Order: sequence, then structure tokens, then C-alpha cells
Amino acid sequence: MTVVEFQPGSSPGTYLNVGAMWLWADRAFWAFDYGGRTSWRNDVTFTWRPLDGEAGWQQRVGFLNADQFSREMALVARVAALQVQKLRQQFPDAAAVCDELTNSSAQMGESPLWHAFHGGAAAALSGDLPAAKQNLETVASADLHFEWQHELAAQAVGLLQLMHDPAALRTRVAETIACSRRLLGLPAVTAGSEADDSAR
Repeated sequence: MTVVEFQPGSSPGTYLNVGAMWLWADRAFWAFDYGGRTSWRNDVTFTWRPLDGEAGWQQRVGFLNADQFSREMALVARVAALQVQKLRQQFPDAAAVCDELTNSSAQMGESPLWHAFHGGAAAALSGDLPAAKQNLETVASADLHFEWQHELAAQAVGLLQLMHDPAALRTRVAETIACSRRLLGLPAVTAGSEADDSAR
């Protein structure tokens, strides 16, 4: 699922947040699991992490007048659309998500537990059981201090208990995706769609 947010600040104007939200965790709120605050240039190039000291990047459009704001927001909307397109190309299925998360570390500001859980769920959905087991065991065996960590670990344990039955494991992940869609007020996946399509 791609998420786009035009986020207000303390003064009139907006920031742009674009990212992917993985739906295979029990959550009733929106999240940026991959991506987030976007920086852009006037040539519509964009990044989540501009290099320190590199000139030309913007993160915010301030409101001066209606004409100026409309003109600058047209550029920001184009950047958002291009970023959504890039995410959809980068993650066409759960296997691509698994590959990215398994071969990368948590992003700045991202919990390593969430990173491992998402990698494990993506691996389970795509049939990569060794990667699923490794990632989910990382979550289940972690030192847990907060309620959300215990809840996430319980979800990981639930998936680990199905590791002996790949079909049941995939079904559990698909059911969680369907539940997340309901909690977020999203339409159900149409009949005949692949389960990994509903993760986007």
C-alpha cells in the first residue's frame, strides 16, 4: 500500500510524506514502513535522505499567496505521483519486499523489530521459509520493554507456529492483510487477486 500525506506544519504550508505501508501486521492506523518525509528539487528529482550540505533540496512549501502556493503544490503533487510510481515498480510483489528488507538494515527512525517483522512476513508470503524464520525469530526473541513490542512479538510467534505448514502460514498472512484493510476502511481485494498484491 502506498501512502501519500501532505502534512501541515506550525505555519501555513505543507510537507510531503510518501512511503509504503505493509498491511501484514494488525494495525488500525496509517504508517510509513518504508519511506517518509520527502525532499525534492525543482527538476522533480526526489529523495528521502538528501546528503548533508547538498544545496537545492526542499522539504516544505510555505503559503505566501494562492497563486504561489498553487504553482508550487503542482510540482509537489508531481513529485508525489512519481514517487508512488517508483515504489510500485520497486515492490511489485512480496518477494521484492522480502529481498529489499532482508538485504538492508532498518532506516533511520525505524524500529529494527518492525523491520525484522516486515521482512519475515514478506518472506512467509513469498514462500522463503528460511528468511521468514530468521526474521520472525529475531522479533520473538528480542528484549521487549513496551506494549507494542509484546504485541508484535505475539504476532511473530503466531506466524512461527505455522512454519511447518506453508499454506496455512500464507493464509494467515493473507487474512491479516484483509483485516488491516477493513480496519483502515480500504476496499476488500477482488476475487482472484493474488495475496501479495493486497500487501501493496
